[in-house]
Amino acid sequence: MSSLLQQFHDEISLRGYSARTRSAYLRAITQLQHYANQPLDDITDEQLTAYFRYLNLERHHSRATLKLQLNGIHFFYEHVLGRDFTVQLSLPKRPHKLPQLLSCQDIAALLYHCQNLKQRAMVALCYGCGLRVSELTHIKVADIDGQRQLLKVCQGKGACDRWVILSPTLLTLLRQYWQAYHPVEWLFASTYHDVVYPLHESTFRKALAKAACLASITKPCSPHSLRHAYATHQLQAGMPLHQLQAQLGHHSIKSTERYLHWSPELGHQGCDLLASLGGMPWQPSTI
Repeated sequence: MSSLLQQFHDEISLRGYSARTRSAYLRAITQLQHYANQPLDDITDEQLTAYFRYLNLERHHSRATLKLQLNGIHFFYEHVLGRDFTVQLSLPKRPHKLPQLLSCQDIAALLYHCQNLKQRAMVALCYGCGLRVSELTHIKVADIDGQRQLLKVCQGKGACDRWVILSPTLLTLLRQYWQAYHPVEWLFASTYHDVVYPLHESTFRKALAKAACLASITKPCSPHSLRHAYATHQLQAGMPLHQLQAQLGHHSIKSTERYLHWSPELGHQGCDLLASLGGMPWQPSTI
Protein backbone atom coordinates (compact mmCIF):
# COMPACT_ATOMS: atom_id res chain seq x y z
CA MET A 1 0.00 0.00 0.00
CA SER A 2 2.89 2.37 0.75
CA SER A 3 4.08 2.33 -2.86
CA LEU A 4 0.53 2.92 -4.10
CA LEU A 5 0.15 5.85 -1.72
CA GLN A 6 3.38 7.34 -2.99
CA GLN A 7 2.06 7.03 -6.55
CA PHE A 8 -1.15 8.70 -5.39
CA HIS A 9 0.76 11.67 -3.94
CA ASP A 10 2.86 11.90 -7.09
CA GLU A 11 -0.22 11.97 -9.34
CA ILE A 12 -1.89 14.60 -7.15
CA SER A 13 1.25 16.75 -7.26
CA LEU A 14 1.61 16.39 -11.03
CA ARG A 15 -1.90 17.78 -11.51
CA GLY A 16 -1.43 20.63 -9.06
CA TYR A 17 -4.39 19.70 -6.85
CA SER A 18 -4.81 21.66 -3.64
CA ALA A 19 -3.80 20.34 -0.23
CA ARG A 20 -7.48 20.22 0.74
CA THR A 21 -8.31 18.00 -2.25
CA ARG A 22 -5.31 15.77 -1.54
CA SER A 23 -6.46 15.29 2.05
CA ALA A 24 -10.07 14.57 1.05
CA TYR A 25 -9.09 12.04 -1.63
CA LEU A 26 -6.63 10.32 0.70
CA ARG A 27 -9.33 10.05 3.36
CA ALA A 28 -11.69 8.50 0.80
CA ILE A 29 -9.32 5.72 -0.26
CA THR A 30 -8.21 5.07 3.32
CA GLN A 31 -11.81 4.62 4.46
CA LEU A 32 -12.48 2.30 1.52
CA GLN A 33 -9.53 0.09 2.43
CA HIS A 34 -10.61 0.01 6.07
CA TYR A 35 -14.12 -1.06 5.02
CA ALA A 36 -12.96 -3.75 2.57
CA ASN A 37 -10.05 -4.94 4.73
CA GLN A 38 -8.09 -6.04 1.67
CA PRO A 39 -5.71 -4.53 -0.89
CA LEU A 40 -7.36 -1.79 -2.93
CA ASP A 41 -6.34 -3.29 -6.25
CA ASP A 42 -8.24 -6.49 -5.33
CA ILE A 43 -11.57 -4.76 -4.68
CA THR A 44 -14.19 -5.61 -7.29
CA ASP A 45 -16.78 -3.33 -8.87
CA GLU A 46 -19.48 -5.18 -6.92
CA GLN A 47 -17.67 -4.42 -3.66
CA LEU A 48 -17.40 -0.76 -4.63
CA THR A 49 -21.13 -0.62 -5.30
CA ALA A 50 -21.82 -2.27 -1.94
CA TYR A 51 -19.52 0.23 -0.23
CA PHE A 52 -21.38 3.22 -1.62
CA ARG A 53 -24.72 1.65 -0.67
CA TYR A 54 -23.32 1.32 2.84
CA LEU A 55 -22.29 5.00 2.90
CA ASN A 56 -25.71 6.04 1.62
CA LEU A 57 -28.07 3.74 3.54
CA GLU A 58 -26.20 3.12 6.80
CA ARG A 59 -23.89 6.07 7.23
CA HIS A 60 -26.46 8.47 5.71
CA HIS A 61 -23.82 10.54 3.94
CA SER A 62 -25.01 13.60 2.07
CA ARG A 63 -24.98 13.90 -1.69
CA ALA A 64 -21.91 16.16 -1.55
CA THR A 65 -19.99 13.74 0.68
CA LEU A 66 -20.83 10.77 -1.54
CA LYS A 67 -19.66 12.63 -4.64
CA LEU A 68 -16.41 13.60 -2.91
CA GLN A 69 -15.81 9.98 -1.92
CA LEU A 70 -16.56 8.87 -5.48
CA ASN A 71 -14.19 11.46 -6.97
CA GLY A 72 -11.36 10.44 -4.66
CA ILE A 73 -11.74 6.72 -5.33
CA HIS A 74 -12.19 7.29 -9.06
CA PHE A 75 -8.97 9.35 -9.15
CA PHE A 76 -7.06 6.59 -7.36
CA TYR A 77 -8.33 3.80 -9.62
CA GLU A 78 -7.87 5.75 -12.84
CA HIS A 79 -4.52 7.47 -12.27
CA VAL A 80 -2.78 5.11 -9.82
CA LEU A 81 -4.14 1.66 -10.59
CA GLY A 82 -4.83 2.45 -14.24
CA ARG A 83 -8.15 0.68 -13.95
CA ASP A 84 -11.66 1.58 -15.00
CA PHE A 85 -14.56 0.67 -12.79
CA THR A 86 -18.31 0.97 -12.90
CA VAL A 87 -20.21 1.86 -9.75
CA GLN A 88 -23.99 1.76 -9.59
CA LEU A 89 -24.56 4.77 -7.40
CA SER A 90 -27.87 6.36 -6.46
CA LEU A 91 -27.35 9.81 -4.99
CA PRO A 92 -29.91 11.37 -2.65
CA LYS A 93 -31.63 14.44 -3.98
CA ARG A 94 -29.94 17.73 -3.23
CA PRO A 95 -32.02 19.64 -0.67
CA HIS A 96 -32.92 23.14 -1.83
CA LYS A 97 -33.16 25.34 1.21
CA LEU A 98 -32.98 29.11 1.28
CA PRO A 99 -30.18 30.18 3.63
CA GLN A 100 -30.68 32.59 6.50
CA LEU A 101 -28.63 35.53 5.26
CA LEU A 102 -26.85 37.90 7.61
CA SER A 103 -28.18 41.45 7.46
CA CYS A 104 -26.13 44.63 7.55
CA GLN A 105 -27.17 45.01 11.19
CA ASP A 106 -25.85 41.50 11.91
CA ILE A 107 -22.48 42.37 10.36
CA ALA A 108 -22.26 45.58 12.40
CA ALA A 109 -23.02 43.61 15.57
CA LEU A 110 -20.35 41.04 14.74
CA LEU A 111 -17.72 43.72 14.24
CA TYR A 112 -18.72 45.45 17.47
CA HIS A 113 -18.40 42.25 19.51
CA CYS A 114 -14.99 41.16 18.18
CA GLN A 115 -12.55 40.73 21.05
CA ASN A 116 -9.68 42.70 19.56
CA LEU A 117 -8.53 44.62 16.50
CA LYS A 118 -7.08 41.51 14.84
CA GLN A 119 -10.39 39.67 14.97
CA ARG A 120 -12.23 42.77 13.78
CA ALA A 121 -9.86 43.11 10.82
CA MET A 122 -10.37 39.46 9.87
CA VAL A 123 -14.16 39.68 10.00
CA ALA A 124 -14.15 42.98 8.11
CA LEU A 125 -11.83 41.65 5.40
CA CYS A 126 -13.72 38.37 4.97
CA TYR A 127 -17.02 40.25 4.64
CA GLY A 128 -15.72 43.36 2.89
CA CYS A 129 -14.09 41.34 0.08
CA GLY A 130 -16.29 38.24 0.04
CA LEU A 131 -13.35 35.92 0.68
CA ARG A 132 -13.32 32.20 1.26
CA VAL A 133 -11.81 31.30 4.63
CA SER A 134 -8.79 29.64 3.00
CA GLU A 135 -8.19 32.82 1.00
CA LEU A 136 -8.44 34.98 4.12
CA THR A 137 -5.91 33.00 6.14
CA HIS A 138 -3.34 32.95 3.32
CA ILE A 139 -3.23 36.66 2.54
CA LYS A 140 0.23 38.16 2.65
CA VAL A 141 1.07 41.76 3.49
CA ALA A 142 2.50 42.13 -0.02
CA ASP A 143 -0.89 41.18 -1.50
CA ILE A 144 -2.38 44.52 -0.44
CA ASP A 145 -2.02 47.34 -2.96
CA GLY A 146 -3.02 50.37 -0.96
CA GLN A 147 -2.39 52.83 -3.77
CA ARG A 148 -4.75 51.06 -6.18
CA GLN A 149 -7.05 49.97 -3.33
CA LEU A 150 -6.87 46.35 -4.41
CA LEU A 151 -6.25 42.99 -2.76
CA LYS A 152 -4.59 40.19 -4.70
CA VAL A 153 -6.12 36.83 -3.86
CA CYS A 154 -3.44 34.31 -4.78
CA GLN A 155 -4.33 30.80 -5.89
CA GLY A 156 -7.95 30.84 -4.81
CA LYS A 157 -10.33 28.01 -5.62
CA GLY A 158 -9.33 26.44 -8.93
CA ALA A 159 -5.74 27.69 -8.51
CA CYS A 160 -6.65 31.12 -9.92
CA ASP A 161 -5.42 34.56 -8.90
CA ARG A 162 -7.79 37.53 -8.87
CA TRP A 163 -7.93 41.16 -7.80
CA VAL A 164 -10.58 42.24 -5.31
CA ILE A 165 -11.57 45.83 -4.53
CA LEU A 166 -10.66 47.21 -1.11
CA SER A 167 -13.07 49.89 0.06
CA PRO A 168 -11.56 53.04 1.68
CA THR A 169 -13.09 52.12 5.07
CA LEU A 170 -11.65 48.61 4.94
CA LEU A 171 -8.26 49.90 3.84
CA THR A 172 -8.21 52.33 6.78
CA LEU A 173 -9.00 49.49 9.19
CA LEU A 174 -6.24 47.32 7.71
CA ARG A 175 -3.74 50.16 8.14
CA GLN A 176 -4.76 50.50 11.78
CA TYR A 177 -4.30 46.76 12.20
CA TRP A 178 -0.84 46.84 10.59
CA GLN A 179 0.26 49.71 12.84
CA ALA A 180 -0.85 47.76 15.92
CA TYR A 181 0.46 44.28 15.00
CA HIS A 182 3.18 44.91 12.37
CA PRO A 183 2.73 41.64 10.43
CA VAL A 184 5.74 40.88 8.23
CA GLU A 185 4.80 38.13 5.75
CA TRP A 186 1.37 36.70 6.54
CA LEU A 187 -1.27 39.32 7.25
CA PHE A 188 -2.84 37.10 9.91
CA ALA A 189 -0.20 34.83 11.38
CA SER A 190 0.33 32.45 14.26
CA THR A 191 3.62 31.39 15.81
CA TYR A 192 4.55 27.88 16.92
CA HIS A 193 8.03 27.10 18.26
CA ASP A 194 9.28 30.44 16.91
CA VAL A 195 8.07 29.54 13.40
CA VAL A 196 5.48 31.83 11.81
CA TYR A 197 2.59 30.18 9.99
CA PRO A 198 -0.56 31.50 8.32
CA LEU A 199 -3.43 31.56 10.79
CA HIS A 200 -5.32 28.28 11.01
CA GLU A 201 -8.86 28.39 9.69
CA SER A 202 -10.27 26.98 12.92
CA THR A 203 -8.88 29.94 14.87
CA PHE A 204 -10.91 32.36 12.79
CA ARG A 205 -14.00 30.15 12.93
CA LYS A 206 -13.85 30.09 16.73
CA ALA A 207 -13.40 33.87 16.96
CA LEU A 208 -16.32 34.42 14.60
CA ALA A 209 -18.55 32.02 16.54
CA LYS A 210 -17.73 33.79 19.80
CA ALA A 211 -18.54 37.21 18.32
CA ALA A 212 -21.83 35.84 16.99
CA CYS A 213 -22.69 34.47 20.42
CA LEU A 214 -21.91 37.79 22.12
CA ALA A 215 -24.00 39.59 19.48
CA SER A 216 -26.92 37.18 20.12
CA ILE A 217 -27.02 36.20 16.45
CA THR A 218 -28.97 32.97 16.09
CA LYS A 219 -28.59 32.63 12.32
CA PRO A 220 -25.85 30.31 11.01
CA CYS A 221 -22.67 32.37 11.15
CA SER A 222 -19.61 30.94 9.44
CA PRO A 223 -16.90 32.47 7.24
CA HIS A 224 -18.99 31.45 4.22
CA SER A 225 -21.97 33.26 5.74
CA LEU A 226 -19.90 36.44 5.51
CA ARG A 227 -19.17 35.68 1.86
CA HIS A 228 -22.88 35.17 1.15
CA ALA A 229 -23.66 38.42 2.96
CA TYR A 230 -21.08 40.29 0.86
CA ALA A 231 -22.63 39.00 -2.37
CA THR A 232 -26.23 39.84 -1.48
CA HIS A 233 -25.38 43.24 -0.03
CA GLN A 234 -23.30 44.18 -3.09
CA LEU A 235 -26.15 43.19 -5.40
CA GLN A 236 -28.54 45.25 -3.30
CA ALA A 237 -26.15 48.18 -3.68
CA GLY A 238 -26.27 47.81 -7.46
CA MET A 239 -23.11 45.86 -8.35
CA PRO A 240 -23.55 44.22 -11.79
CA LEU A 241 -23.74 40.44 -11.73
CA HIS A 242 -20.71 39.92 -13.97
CA GLN A 243 -18.58 42.15 -11.73
CA LEU A 244 -19.72 40.25 -8.64
CA GLN A 245 -18.74 37.03 -10.42
CA ALA A 246 -15.21 38.35 -10.86
CA GLN A 247 -15.03 39.58 -7.28
CA LEU A 248 -16.11 36.21 -5.88
CA GLY A 249 -13.88 34.21 -8.22
CA HIS A 250 -16.71 32.14 -9.69
CA HIS A 251 -15.88 30.27 -12.89
CA SER A 252 -19.53 30.03 -13.87
CA ILE A 253 -22.06 32.86 -13.79
CA LYS A 254 -24.61 30.29 -12.58
CA SER A 255 -22.82 30.17 -9.23
CA THR A 256 -23.32 33.91 -8.90
CA GLU A 257 -26.91 33.88 -10.12
CA ARG A 258 -28.02 31.87 -7.10
CA TYR A 259 -27.90 35.07 -5.06
CA LEU A 260 -30.69 36.42 -7.22
CA HIS A 261 -32.77 33.35 -6.34
CA TRP A 262 -31.98 33.77 -2.66
CA SER A 263 -33.00 37.45 -2.73
CA PRO A 264 -35.90 37.88 -5.17
CA GLU A 265 -36.20 41.56 -4.27
CA LEU A 266 -32.94 42.14 -6.15
CA GLY A 267 -34.58 41.43 -9.49
CA HIS A 268 -37.66 42.82 -11.18
CA GLN A 269 -40.29 43.59 -8.56
CA GLY A 270 -43.11 42.61 -10.87
CA CYS A 271 -46.19 44.72 -11.49
CA ASP A 272 -49.26 44.82 -9.28
CA LEU A 273 -51.49 42.61 -11.40
CA LEU A 274 -54.56 43.15 -9.24
CA ALA A 275 -54.23 46.93 -9.43
CA SER A 276 -54.05 46.72 -13.21
CA LEU A 277 -57.58 45.27 -13.32
CA GLY A 278 -58.88 48.84 -12.92
CA GLY A 279 -61.41 50.28 -10.52
CA MET A 280 -61.32 47.09 -8.44
CA PRO A 281 -65.04 46.26 -9.05
CA TRP A 282 -64.21 42.69 -8.12
CA GLN A 283 -63.63 43.56 -4.45
CA PRO A 284 -66.53 42.59 -2.17
CA SER A 285 -68.15 45.51 -0.40
CA THR A 286 -67.44 45.82 3.28
CA ILE A 287 -70.26 46.08 5.80
